[in-house]
Amino acid sequence: MLRYKDITDDGVTIEQITSRPSIYLDQWMWCRLSEDSVLRNKFVATAKEAGATIMYSNATLIELALIEDGEQIDAIHEVMDSLDYGFSDFNPLRVIEKEEKSEIPEGGAFFNINPCCDLELIKNYFLNRMDPLKPFHLSSILPKLKEDEKIGKFRNMGKRFEGLAKIIFSARNDPKTFNRAKIRHSKRELSRTRMPYTKDIYQMAIDFIVANENMEMLSNEWIDVLHTVVPVAYFDFVTLDKRWCHFINTVFPLFPPDIAHVFSPREIEKFFRAIEEFTESKL
Repeated sequence: MLRYKDITDDGVTIEQITSRPSIYLDQWMWCRLSEDSVLRNKFVATAKEAGATIMYSNATLIELALIEDGEQIDAIHEVMDSLDYGFSDFNPLRVIEKEEKSEIPEGGAFFNINPCCDLELIKNYFLNRMDPLKPFHLSSILPKLKEDEKIGKFRNMGKRFEGLAKIIFSARNDPKTFNRAKIRHSKRELSRTRMPYTKDIYQMAIDFIVANENMEMLSNEWIDVLHTVVPVAYFDFVTLDKRWCHFINTVFPLFPPDIAHVFSPREIEKFFRAIEEFTESKL
């Protein structure tokens, strides 16, 4: 959750406290929850019983704000306002940079900051839009975001990543670069010896795409990479599409609890059971 730590004449201090389990939902799961009231009620009850924190990235909020169907929006608001929440950076390169700058010499912890915490997102969507004397509903972010004059450029959000597709195409057509990616992909060696493995997940994801020459990455599929890297490095449970579940489960050489448990669209019941079992393990 986000809470006011200090309210003084000099301003407001905000701190983010995330209880476990931490859960990150891909867009397909948000859509399922918005369309199926039975599933939605079960998810809210299960997550609430676990004391879970639902993590939101800028990508998540933008995708939710772009939904037009009124009934879906109301259902999403219901989920958002029923459960605890936190804000996470979706940009793996930015998170990796923060990790490298702030990690203590012994490793495994960071000076004064959680690198995945999106301070800019907290400032824009929480600090600047809250009245400390009034109750805050997280869902109030979405209509304000939808009205934002900048939202138009996100309607085709995938096109923002077309430059990445060009980089992949260039790497596949450069024999030296392509061979290096294939060697790294086959060896699957980690550069880090402790959590978080953000840098390794990101590098192996890129090598995975480059080495699989027949894999097409359409512009709207790049957002799935952003739903994968940081959440899998930092959170307990993450829902992903089939391709990136396959990558985490069969290509990346680590398993929970070193990385998140991941669940595909066919594993929703397994996802719910994992949350329930996490709750039981805390008793």
